[in-house]
Amino acid sequence: MELRGKWFAMKILHTSDWHLGAMLHNEDRKEEHRQFLSWLLKTIKTECIDVLVVSGDIFDVYAPSAAAQKLYYDFLAGIIKMGDEPEVFIIAGNHDSQHFLGAPSDILSKLKIHVVSTVDTEKPENLIFEIKDNSARTALTVCAIPFLREKDLKLSGGALKPEDDDSLSARYNRATAAFYHKVYGIAKTKNAPVLMTGHFYLDGSRQSDDYSERTREVGNMRGLPAGLLPEADYYALGHLHKNQAINEKNHIRYSGSPLSMSFSEAGDTKYVIIAVFGADSAETKPVIQLKEIPVWQELRQISGSPDAILDEFRGIKASGRKVWIEIQVTDYDGNLYEFWNTLEKEALVASPLELPLAVVELPLEPPYKILVRQDMRVRGSADDWRDSDESGDLSSLDPTAVFQKFMQEQKITAEHAEVFMKMFNELYNDVIVNENGAADI
Repeated sequence: MELRGKWFAMKILHTSDWHLGAMLHNEDRKEEHRQFLSWLLKTIKTECIDVLVVSGDIFDVYAPSAAAQKLYYDFLAGIIKMGDEPEVFIIAGNHDSQHFLGAPSDILSKLKIHVVSTVDTEKPENLIFEIKDNSARTALTVCAIPFLREKDLKLSGGALKPEDDDSLSARYNRATAAFYHKVYGIAKTKNAPVLMTGHFYLDGSRQSDDYSERTREVGNMRGLPAGLLPEADYYALGHLHKNQAINEKNHIRYSGSPLSMSFSEAGDTKYVIIAVFGADSAETKPVIQLKEIPVWQELRQISGSPDAILDEFRGIKASGRKVWIEIQVTDYDGNLYEFWNTLEKEALVASPLELPLAVVELPLEPPYKILVRQDMRVRGSADDWRDSDESGDLSSLDPTAVFQKFMQEQKITAEHAEVFMKMFNELYNDVIVNENGAADI
């Protein structure tokens, strides 16, 4: 490819975890994703990006919707229309279907879009790509390694030599590290800086939450020590949603997701990473720049006592901002019915929009939405059944009280709890209690 700017400098844009098609508590995020991808196309153009690396989790589910697929292919069409387009590398993450993502890879590769979703450990050279400079010299070697599954590493076949720790997790880590060293050994012979991709959970990294990143699903990747990996010049990592460098090594980085994928990420600043190779002729590792991604949908967590929550909510309401809200009651005593009732009444009233009353014939849709409401009773409250002397004896507990406490632990919203409680009572009366009124447990 013909590089933009000086022959020895190359700009790589690293992004990951788009999760196209994702919902947040049943709210569609298609418009946010559309705006992000439009912004990304403009950024690639204005920043004169030579190589785009997308490190997995392109889609949120194995069988993405037609709308999610359209977002993806519209973006790729935008890349192709640039004319002097960058070389593109897209790897599969744990959320992606290997076969679905890789189906058009042969066609896309002719357009300088390399989709790598599967691995043949006997042919590591298939994952290595050379990026040429204006003089047809290899200026960068890209090792495009996707999410590695147990079957890819043939763990079930017992191919690995047993060691002191022969747990599946330890075997997985050793096999992953061994494969990375094999690929790196070939790439290093190209006498150019080496960029390696990866989609896993590294030791020392920070996750947003265990649900949206599905660390249990990727279970055997948890805690992979960075020290086991070869010393590549840059690791373009995916899977975790927080932008971060690992163990203070600026060249081992998660780009993070472009959108906040859960309320645990509310308020996080999101970035893409621009890695500039060749900016310092004496250094093979790149200079790292963070480019902030705009926010198209604000998320807000409100927690604390009922009074504090109401005060903060009223401030959001008065501001007229478009906000999705999660409410967590973490400090309270007694029954919360009056609080939730007050909040519901206030939330139903639209924020004032300075419009003549004659124009407002129907109730206005407020700009804010409360997506999650939950009670999170702090340990040690007066009626915390876990601290009761009777908590170890199930026979002494009221089944209704146990079920109520279970719903609190599961963070069931107030309106759902009422429905579930009614269903529980019907089940208890019709099934659990026999005709003589004795508990049939």
